[in-house]
Amino acid sequence: MADYELMNEPSQSQSWWRIVALMGLYMLTTIFVFLLWNSAYDTIYYPPDIQAVPDFWYRRANLYANSVHQSTLSHDFRLMKNQTVRVKLQHADSVSNGLGQQQPTQKVKPSAPQLVKNAPPTMSTAPEVRLVCYYTVPDPNNEFDDLRLANVNAELCTHINVGMVSVSNGQLVITDNMRRILAQDVTVLRTINPALKLLLSVGGGASSDGFPAMVKNHTTRKVFVHSLKQTLTMYKLDGIDLDWEFPSAYNKERQHFSQLIYEIRQEYKRERRDYLLTVAAAAPEGIALFAYDVQMLNQYVDYVNLMTYDYHFYSHGTPFTGLNAPLYARPNERSLLGTLNINYSVNWWLANGLDRKKLVVGLPTYGHSFTLVSSLNNGVGAPAEGIGHCGSLGFTSYSELCWFNTHNILVHQSYDRSTCSPYLSSGNEWISYENETSIACKALYVKNHQLGGAMIFSLNTDDVKGYCPRAYKTKFPLVETVKTILFGKS
Repeated sequence: MADYELMNEPSQSQSWWRIVALMGLYMLTTIFVFLLWNSAYDTIYYPPDIQAVPDFWYRRANLYANSVHQSTLSHDFRLMKNQTVRVKLQHADSVSNGLGQQQPTQKVKPSAPQLVKNAPPTMSTAPEVRLVCYYTVPDPNNEFDDLRLANVNAELCTHINVGMVSVSNGQLVITDNMRRILAQDVTVLRTINPALKLLLSVGGGASSDGFPAMVKNHTTRKVFVHSLKQTLTMYKLDGIDLDWEFPSAYNKERQHFSQLIYEIRQEYKRERRDYLLTVAAAAPEGIALFAYDVQMLNQYVDYVNLMTYDYHFYSHGTPFTGLNAPLYARPNERSLLGTLNINYSVNWWLANGLDRKKLVVGLPTYGHSFTLVSSLNNGVGAPAEGIGHCGSLGFTSYSELCWFNTHNILVHQSYDRSTCSPYLSSGNEWISYENETSIACKALYVKNHQLGGAMIFSLNTDDVKGYCPRAYKTKFPLVETVKTILFGKS
């Protein structure tokens, strides 16, 4: 017969202490997890050496916002169908999205524009591919703006636009810092690479304030052209880039701007100069329709730098997150939002008469930051209550983006394949930006559709600080990626 051992049951006092110990352990674990979560998620670290953004960048973004708002008042975009048309390839049935995948294209040819009869020949007919890079002259009072033009690889770009220069009383206003760069740094680059084209950018945001008074009559335009010729001769520059943001539909500014580019071109021809004449133009249809005579631009300028960025950023009229430079419309975007993307803008400009080889697509090296209303709602189109803390005035350079990404613990990174656009969030901070994958996708779009090239805005906001991890060390990983795509062997 089996022997059974009687076990002593714990007393009531022993059970009570066990319960207290377990509750205490649970509370300590909860507090630890909360503190860890609070430290990782709510304590967000931002780059210490903030790169100052020129005032005209912020001014341009606000002008974009105001102009798009006005376009909604003058056009009933609600009647527009969702825009899914894509640029027709010249010799292919599909296009890579930059991620190694082939996507079919809808071969919808833009409607043929009405061509000007007996028009003079356009400037350059050679099948040239350009890599146009903007360089913003740094503020001499900002210790973090340390990118000197002389330190830029002279072989990196085919064209460099140095700016910005404002207009006052019909004349170019060149600061002492700009004079130093034009006299010294431009000479250094030209010595290293004689084939590099160096242009002077005039205007840009607040610096565009002098344009309306200058273009209004022939006399003031003549003063401007004379000032322009003196500057190009003095600093041995290759041309001018007009960046008026933006001609309005009133006071005949659209017509006067066309007259200005005509008179500049005629002066070039009269003096038998081969100076370049280019224009930085707004991409959205709601602005471009009123600001530019596209056929006049096609006749008299060498090419147009299309500012296909700043489609989405925080403003009081658009208090939600969005992508800075989406390649296509997202599937759920309709009406006006369906027009705010690179592909739609390219189609519009081609359909309105701009030659394919004169269309240079703008690609940004910076992003836009937002402050989310709720960190739990962090997708594209999530409600935002203001610009983000990363960067300056919401503009975030690639260096600042990489610093932010590596110094914060919980960072959610996403890539929107339908638009070739990455974005990330940490806590209430949300940033739309470009990386090597996204900008390669957009460069492939330019190459596959045989457009005039890519424009980089700007050299200053690439990874000049060296914070981004990569296989090869360079201050300009984004620009190098575009260069490899455009000029590499197919």
